[in-house]
Amino acid sequence: MEILRFKKANCKNCYKCIRECPIKAIRFRDHQAQIINDECILCGRCVRVCPQNAKEVRDDTPVVKDYIRQGKKVIMAMAPSYVAAFQVNSITPLAEAVKKLGVWDVSETAIGAKIVKTEYERLVAEKHPLIISTCCHSVIRLVQKYYVDCIPYLAPVISPMHAHAKLLKEANPDAVVVFVSPCISKKDEVAQYCHGDSVDCTITFDELYDWLEEEGIQINHSLEDGEKYRSRFFPETGGILKSMDKDPSYHYLAVDGVENCRHALEEIQAGGLKGYFIEMSACTGSCINGPAMPKATRGMLAAQTYVEDSADLVKDYPQDLPDPLTKNITMDLPSMDMPGEGAIEEILAKIGKHRPEDMLNCGACGYPTCRDKAIAVYQGKAELEMCLPYMKERAESVSNNVMDATPNAIVAVDDSLVIQQFNRAAYALFGIDPTVDMVGHQADEIYDVAELAEVVDSRENILSQRCFLEQRGIYVEKSIIYDEGHRLLLIFLKDIDKEEKEAKRAAEMRRDTIEITDQVISKQMRVVQEIASLLGETTAETKIALTRLKKSMED
Repeated sequence: MEILRFKKANCKNCYKCIRECPIKAIRFRDHQAQIINDECILCGRCVRVCPQNAKEVRDDTPVVKDYIRQGKKVIMAMAPSYVAAFQVNSITPLAEAVKKLGVWDVSETAIGAKIVKTEYERLVAEKHPLIISTCCHSVIRLVQKYYVDCIPYLAPVISPMHAHAKLLKEANPDAVVVFVSPCISKKDEVAQYCHGDSVDCTITFDELYDWLEEEGIQINHSLEDGEKYRSRFFPETGGILKSMDKDPSYHYLAVDGVENCRHALEEIQAGGLKGYFIEMSACTGSCINGPAMPKATRGMLAAQTYVEDSADLVKDYPQDLPDPLTKNITMDLPSMDMPGEGAIEEILAKIGKHRPEDMLNCGACGYPTCRDKAIAVYQGKAELEMCLPYMKERAESVSNNVMDATPNAIVAVDDSLVIQQFNRAAYALFGIDPTVDMVGHQADEIYDVAELAEVVDSRENILSQRCFLEQRGIYVEKSIIYDEGHRLLLIFLKDIDKEEKEAKRAAEMRRDTIEITDQVISKQMRVVQEIASLLGETTAETKIALTRLKKSMED
């Protein structure tokens, strides 16, 4: 079951996790980030930096709750950094709180740290030429996958977690041991090296913290017991070295942070180092700065203070553990297909990288160089569109082409009424020499700024309004839109002068035609009326004549 995954819905294409991942074990596909489990060293840095909380660590708390429901004897083994995680100076107050969850017992893994450091001292006494500590499982994964030549230098010793759990199992064979730590990679270590003889399950400090909060359980800090032990130094940088008795013929060095570990491993691979004991931790600051420390935990300096206050430079735990304490570490190479030079150049060409000066190596995509990004594209880990300078140039090129090709004038003005963009059609519309750069000029040189100010104040856009542009003596159709997010006024002007004048001429012709028609109709009506009048007179005279004739005939 995967330990770390990304929640698809929340990824926002920011590439922050890729930038932070020291070995680029993240694939970006279909605008979503995905963990490449085969390559990941489980350092957890992507979890800490994700602004969308899209990284999800497998929560094993339900497994522990199920153990308790089944009535099993659950013992929680606390990694030495518990003092920083829960801001206590001893195990007593934390144990008291955790037992209220139904846990049978609580023990601190600094006991196992004492056992492991004793083994390290034995390796030094045997004069091994170079020894790298093996408490940090992320460092072991780093060596197994990327620095296999350094495997012989890894101390073949189980981790404090493993040693402590073996001790607990020997004393309580029927117990279930749950390891609690600030480390994500311990979940993988349990799967790889703890085969039922030690740790049964592991949860993180933040998971335990949330569980205590969920149950409303408070830690009673007045229960501090004041006991101090040397092996409690383990979780800070150089803490392993502080807990060891040193051989003056050896050099003792502490290296923290994956990048520093990689540099050290490269130096070791180059050869020539003899008589060194090197403490390595994947986290900067070591375990007190682990990726699963509770969010309420104070900073790294306060965390180190808690460690220092709980430890002693002389007194240590009396426990010891018989063999076997050895760990067999083998290579675990990830499968990665490396491209040839021709394939790399072809990919670079697709994003406009043809010459060395085109290689910005800005790191915006998450990869340190354009070449690394091209290799990732070949391996299916990255997409071409992740190159932000290329996408910006392409977007600007498309935008500029559209701006220059459109027949309409477009002017962008900021809310201080200063011109920010002025396209080719705007130069033609306003009759301005194209060699004059209008960007930076005041908008009142070309337009009525009172109208622009009113749009900004009222937030009411003007859309498709016809008007007469007095500055040029032409008719335009204008739209003025205020982009509040970018604090920009966008002025769109369409030259409709010819159209408007044609419309006016057509209107005048219509008026003239109507007038002439009216005149013709009036004249025709007069003629009709005159004809009617004449016809009326004639009819009357005829009537009189016929009446007289009739009368005469009658007479």
